[in-house]
Amino acid sequence: MMRLIFALLAAILLAISPASAEPKFGDYPTKMYLKGRPILPKFAGPAAQFKTRIRNGMKSGPNYGGHFSVIEIGCGTSCIFAFLIDGRDGRLVDFPLGGEDNYQLQLHYGIDSTLLQADWMDTSNGKYDTCVRRFYDVGSGNLTKISEATYTIEPSSFCSQ
Repeated sequence: MMRLIFALLAAILLAISPASAEPKFGDYPTKMYLKGRPILPKFAGPAAQFKTRIRNGMKSGPNYGGHFSVIEIGCGTSCIFAFLIDGRDGRLVDFPLGGEDNYQLQLHYGIDSTLLQADWMDTSNGKYDTCVRRFYDVGSGNLTKISEATYTIEPSSFCSQ
């Protein structure tokens, strides 16, 4: 009887685990694809310092959500920041992550989905053992946070699962 109870409890816990509740890329399909060449942004503010990187990143066309370009730029060991540009009009979309605040940031996205997954290490406790996974949707034209979860890893590991 005790084995049956443990088996049922394990099945319930697996069924409601955070991984099964995560958004799926296929559930956020792209509805509009860019036809033609992407329009470059007006290079002002922080983007002005990275004209060449942004231009080169946009040459091959959109890489996210049908008409957006995510341009990832390194800023040191385990450090990146990104620009998100709408290729239809060159609009720079606010990208809330990157730099030292999001250590080991890794972005996962694709041309056929408006979902973006971001994983990074939360270093605020000084232990380097907590990761954050956050999901965004760009279907409205802006990045909208959908969900966020944290999980623990072995110290000195990476936040990629």
